[in-house]
Amino acid sequence: MFSFGLFMYLIYGGFIAICLYGLYFVLSSLLDRYLVAKRDHTAALREQNDILRDIIKSVKPSDDNTPPTTI
Repeated sequence: MFSFGLFMYLIYGGFIAICLYGLYFVLSSLLDRYLVAKRDHTAALREQNDILRDIIKSVKPSDDNTPPTTI
């Protein structure tokens, strides 16, 4: 009877270990997807920021009375 109790603890422990590994696997894949999306979004924002700076430079009036440059 004693060995059956230990066997049940091993089964419960294995079940908990499998559940925790599955949770780790799901959360790590979600984190990877989030980080890829965040990196892409950050790159798009930087590109948009550069384009907006170029637009501001071309629209901003200059001090020497020359017409603004075209993009």
